[in-house]
Amino acid sequence: MRFRRSEVLAAGALAALASAVPARAANTALAVGATFDDDISATLYGIANGVFARNGLDVHVEPLLSGAAGASAVASGALPIAKSSTIALVAAHAHGLPFVIIAPSVVFTADRPTSALIVRKDSALRPGKDFNGKTLGVSSLVDARVISIKAWIDQNGGDSSTMKFIEVPASAVLSAVDAGRIDATVVSNTQLGDAVQSGLFKNLGEPNAAIGKRYIVNTWYTTRAFLAQNPDIVHRFLAALLTSVNYANAHPSEMTAYLAPFVKIDEAKLRNMTHSVIATTLVAGEYQPVIDAAAKYGFIDKPFPARDFLLL
Repeated sequence: MRFRRSEVLAAGALAALASAVPARAANTALAVGATFDDDISATLYGIANGVFARNGLDVHVEPLLSGAAGASAVASGALPIAKSSTIALVAAHAHGLPFVIIAPSVVFTADRPTSALIVRKDSALRPGKDFNGKTLGVSSLVDARVISIKAWIDQNGGDSSTMKFIEVPASAVLSAVDAGRIDATVVSNTQLGDAVQSGLFKNLGEPNAAIGKRYIVNTWYTTRAFLAQNPDIVHRFLAALLTSVNYANAHPSEMTAYLAPFVKIDEAKLRNMTHSVIATTLVAGEYQPVIDAAAKYGFIDKPFPARDFLLL
């Protein structure tokens, strides 16, 4: 598994990077930011089992409340590297921020839903025109969930332009639905099982398919300045990340032990969730659907080629 290079692919081989990493006498401290999604379990596995240490890095993960928060932290230099939603990077690139995507993370495929539109158990809402004029809570207004919900409602006969979106912390979004402060939300697999098992909510389905059949939902990135000044650190991080991701994809059931403390959800509640698949190849075509949808729904003024913000 590798990052391929062609006119539609955007990066060199991570496996080759691993063999090119020079020996280091001391590990380099590296703080990385990540939202509360299950794909961070691969990184946590790599930290706990010395994968990053063997690549000369002392990695620490800083929790991020949203992809937009991560973009702000990386742009300001508070964090050198972060993982967040692809849409946050699309918006940042459209506004001229010098970010570069260095590795993919969660890849959405239509046959493997890992999130859902959630309403109260007693709600009569159905996807489509029932959602006209309704209020939905999301962790960030610059989030792919906003786009996917809008696209899904439109595809089912509703009018997304009438919907209202408000920011609600991920930790409070289910209680906001239960209390009637918002009509619905989309939760990922880290919260989905807990929501369904509580008996308080109803799963209306996976709206992400409205964007495309396959695309990158979350992604790792840094600034072009940090990459230029620290190519060895980035390369070592990517080499260790690839090793960790390959193990996580092959052993999903083991990842809950690393994930539970980070997301602060009991491990037992995570055991039956559908684990995200983490991509290992940086492919421009798997970012383009998000860019095109962002332009369609006014998140950015116009689409751009995905290769423009990928590691070249």
